[in-house]
Amino acid sequence: MIREKILETLTELCGTDEIKKNPDVQLFSTGLLDSFGIIQLFVAIQEELEIEIAPTEVTREEWATPNQIIQYLEERTKE
Repeated sequence: MIREKILETLTELCGTDEIKKNPDVQLFSTGLLDSFGIIQLFVAIQEELEIEIAPTEVTREEWATPNQIIQYLEERTKE
């Protein structure tokens, strides 16, 4: 469920299907996601998955790709 939601949300935020085709795409270095987009992603995660994340909690390096974001959230929900 987390995987599908994140891929769907990132596809909408970035405006490209590249996210679903290549979940290892570099979001920031390719310009697909910027600082405004990451805040929108935090809000979407809170609203849709009920997982609250502070912007200071993660770095761009930790969330560089869709797969890294998914892995982080899956680990977080196991706690």
